[in-house]
Amino acid sequence: MTKTALFLSAAFLIACSAQAPAGAHDQSSHTAEREAPSDPKLTVETITDNLHVLFGPGGNIGVSSGPDGVVLIDDKFSRNAEEILYHVSEIAGENDALLFVINTHLHGDHTGSNPEMKEAGALVMAHDNVRARMGTSYMNKAFGRMNEAKDETFWPVVTFTDQASLHFNGMTARAVHTPSAHTDGDSIVVFEGPNAIHMGDTLFLGMFPFVDVDSGGSMQGMIAAHDAALALADDSTVIIPGHGPITDKAGLQDARDTLQTIHDRVRVRKEAGNSLQAIIDEGPLADMAEMAGFIDQDGIITATWRSLGGAID
Repeated sequence: MTKTALFLSAAFLIACSAQAPAGAHDQSSHTAEREAPSDPKLTVETITDNLHVLFGPGGNIGVSSGPDGVVLIDDKFSRNAEEILYHVSEIAGENDALLFVINTHLHGDHTGSNPEMKEAGALVMAHDNVRARMGTSYMNKAFGRMNEAKDETFWPVVTFTDQASLHFNGMTARAVHTPSAHTDGDSIVVFEGPNAIHMGDTLFLGMFPFVDVDSGGSMQGMIAAHDAALALADDSTVIIPGHGPITDKAGLQDARDTLQTIHDRVRVRKEAGNSLQAIIDEGPLADMAEMAGFIDQDGIITATWRSLGGAID
C-alpha cells in the first residue's frame, strides 16, 4: 500500500470514528434538527438512489450517500451551509453522517462552507495546491483585486498530489488532478459505481468558462481536463459540471470542441501579430454571444491570450 493510500485510509478511519454508528441515528430527530429553509435557494436532482446534485448559487454539489454516510463534492458558500446540511439529512436519512468533502478547487463558491462542514464532522480533502493557495494572498489581475488568504478553518486537512480514492457505500470515488486547468489545483471526481464524473470548474456548460490564470489556470489545461474526462467516460456516463446543467459524454465533447475553437481563433490572431485589444475589437467570438455571462467575450479572449503567454497591463 502506498503512503497516500495509508494516509487516506487512516483519515477515513478518523472520520468514521468521529461519527456515531449509522444505525444509531434516528431519522425523525435529524429531520427535527434540520428545519426546512424558509427561503430555499437550492434544488436537488437525483442521478441514482445514492448520488444527487444540489443546484443553486455557486458551484454544483455532488452528494454521495449510503450506509457508510455521506461524501460531498464541494460545498458552495457559507450562507448555504445550513440548507446543504438540511438536504444531506433529507437525502441520507439515518445515514447522514458526513464523512468527507472533496474540494474540486479553491474558489469560495465551492469551498465557502468548509468550516461548517468540518463542524458537522467532515474531513475536507483537495489537491495540494488548494491548501497552499488558500493560505496565500495574491493579486488576481483579471478582476483587479487581491485574493486574500483564507482562515485555516477553510483549508483542506487531507491533500494529494496526483489522485486519491475513497471507498465507501459500495463504490469508489476517485479524485484526479487536472493540472493548470481552471486553476492549478483542480480535480475531477470519478464515481466508478454510479458511472458519473463531477468536473468541478473545469466545465462551465453552455457558458464561457472562468479560466483563472492568476491561480495557475490555462485554456490549454481546461481542454486537457476535458480530454482526461472524455477518456474515462462512456456513452452512459453522467457528467456533472461545476456550473450549468447535467450532461453526458456528447455534451462534454461539444464543450471541449468549443474551447478548442476559442483557443485557436485567439492563437492564430496572436501569432499574426495582433494585439489583445485588436483581437477583442475584431470580435472573433461574435457567433458565441449567447455564451456570455459571468465571463463575457472580452474576458475569455483575454484569458486565452494570457494562456498563450500574452501580457496584460
